[in-house]
Order: sequence, then C-alpha cells, then structure tokens
Amino acid sequence: MLLVDALGWELAARTPGFACVLPHRRRLETILGFSSGALPTLFTGRLPEEHGRWLMYRRARGGDTPFRGFRWLGLLPPRVRRSWRLSVLLTRLVARRGVRGYFSLYDVPRPLLERFDLAERDDVFAPGGLPGGSLWDAPARLGIPWRSWNWRTPEPESLAAVERRLAEGSENFLFCYTAELDALLHEEGSAGTGTRERLAVYDAWLGRVVRGGEERGEELRVVLLSDHGMVDIRRVVDVMGAVAACRCRWPRDFLPFFDSSLARFWWRGTAARDEVRAVLAATGWGRWLGSEDLARAGALFPDREYGEDIFLLDPGLLMVPSFMGARELAAMHGYDPAHADMAALLCSNRPIPPEVRRLADVRAFLEAELAAVAS
Repeated sequence: MLLVDALGWELAARTPGFACVLPHRRRLETILGFSSGALPTLFTGRLPEEHGRWLMYRRARGGDTPFRGFRWLGLLPPRVRRSWRLSVLLTRLVARRGVRGYFSLYDVPRPLLERFDLAERDDVFAPGGLPGGSLWDAPARLGIPWRSWNWRTPEPESLAAVERRLAEGSENFLFCYTAELDALLHEEGSAGTGTRERLAVYDAWLGRVVRGGEERGEELRVVLLSDHGMVDIRRVVDVMGAVAACRCRWPRDFLPFFDSSLARFWWRGTAARDEVRAVLAATGWGRWLGSEDLARAGALFPDREYGEDIFLLDPGLLMVPSFMGARELAAMHGYDPAHADMAALLCSNRPIPPEVRRLADVRAFLEAELAAVAS
C-alpha cells in the first residue's frame, strides 16, 4: 500500500498512462481541511467530529497544552521570537512533552501558542494512535506480520526499502506513506517539472512492484491511495490585513487562527464578532461556514474547539500572510471538497467495491484485503 499525500484524482487523470498497472480506480471524496483530518478519517473510517482530529491546531482546554509557559515568549525581542534557533528549541521541547504526531510551529505567534493545543499528540500511523481503533490495529488482530514507513523516512529510502522487503522479507503487509509530492505541489503547482517527474517515479515504482510479484509467482495485492488533491493558486489575499483594519483587536477582543485557506475565530464579545464577520464577508474572498456546512463536512464539534466561526476561502485563493507562513505558494489544499481538484484517489490491481466513494469508506476495504491475506 502506497499512500501519496496530495495525489489528486484529477492530477492523476491528466497524467497519460499513470499507474496503468492498477486498472481498478476510484475517485474519493475528501474531507474539508488538511491531512491532519483526512489521514485519521482514512485510518478510522470515521469523520473528524467522531475521531476528534480535524485541523493541526485547536483551542486549548484549560492548561492542557504542550505549549504551556509559552506566553512568556512575548517578553523576548521580536527578532528572537522569529528566529530559526528558537523554533528548533521549542519544537524539541514540545516533542519531549510527549507529542509523537506530526506538527510544525510554522509562523504561529509564539506568545499565542499557549492558547492552542495540538490535536495529533499520538502517532496516527501506529496501533493505538487513534481513539476507537484504526487500520493499524488490524494486523495484530489478524496475525499479519507487517512493516511501515511514513514521513519520518525520506521517500527514496522508503520506496527502496519496500521493494527490498517485497523481494526478501517475510511480511504480509507493507505500507509506505510519503508527503514529498505534497511539498512539490506547494512549490511548483500541478504543471511543475518536479511534479511531473515525481509522478513518473511513482508510475515506474508501481510497475516494478507488480512485475516483481508476477516474477516471484506471488498473489500481490497493490493499493495506491491519497488523502486529498491540490488546487493551483491564482491569487493571494491578505485576510490578516483585512482583520487588522477593524476597530477590534486580537487577542484582546478575539482569538484568531489563520490557516492557509481557513480563518478561525473565538470571540470575547458580539461587537468584535459582528465587525469581523461583516468585513470578511464584504471582501468576496470566501464565505462563512454555518452549522449546516460543518455538519455536512462531519466537523461540527459541540465545544467549537476548532473555531466558533470559520471563514473558508474560495478555491485557488491563498491567505498570505497567515499563521502557516508569509510566502506565496503555487498550490494549496483545504478548500471545499466539492472542487474537482480536491478529490483523492484509490487505485488497485484488485476490484474496488462500489460502495467505496469517500475517505471514510476506505478502511473497510483495506481491512477486507488484509483479512483475505490472513486467510
């Protein structure tokens, strides 16, 4: 199983002959948000409001945050707060406090960090890493020897290791996750030279894997999967600047979090809420998500820990600057899942049941494949 972050259905379809060794393929409806919610949805078969993981940052509950004590960073000179060395030290400190999942401090204002929490404190790629169980609990239950590689290992090393284990190892299930296409798409967009070359690498790798299984006389089940697609950027917008022009101020009147395509707010009063909502609605850059929108997305959290009000940018618009960075990018995700370029994909050399249409449907298909291997 090869899980390629950001390998969208449309991107694959526009690439002639891509993954032709996997004739069974399915467009998958992704979720609203980023990989921080999409991967847990894939692995658990449940939506964000059920498994609890949606966006990388959520509001802290009381003092339960790996960023405790970080408010005192506000006493440091601005140049020091923005320094790379301080970011490295703070990242190591957070990891020592027990965070085993993927995270980055990005450009979140350091004194504000204490007001937030990381949703992914545990390793979502490990058994027991997600509440209520996940795909990674299945191999032990089924008695299947397995091995996996994820973002902690460079992609070339991971892909080479999978090929070696297929030829020489005793495992019945091999899994590889890579986020390097995601990084390339951010830098180059869907038409970038590096993007096209990377797709060719995956295509060639899949061909070698399938042919190798045939030569060894193995009944090899091969799955290619993604969590979302990517939309090429056509315009950057300054959401933070629009909010800064308001009479109200943060963090005095409200607490914000500015993702690349989402602006999230927790209010201290109705005056600030009314002003900010009116200002952003007037920009024409996107729309405010209502409770019905969030319910349809499976992201209506009763405690609103991911935002009391959420403003979603239109596909192709990028928030610059944001808490994620101040640099323009070529492509981004985190838009309305209905946009064609946001769709994920599932390809296999085995038939895919017709009911597999969404990310949340994939776990059952994969566990059925594992059960077939175990039998």
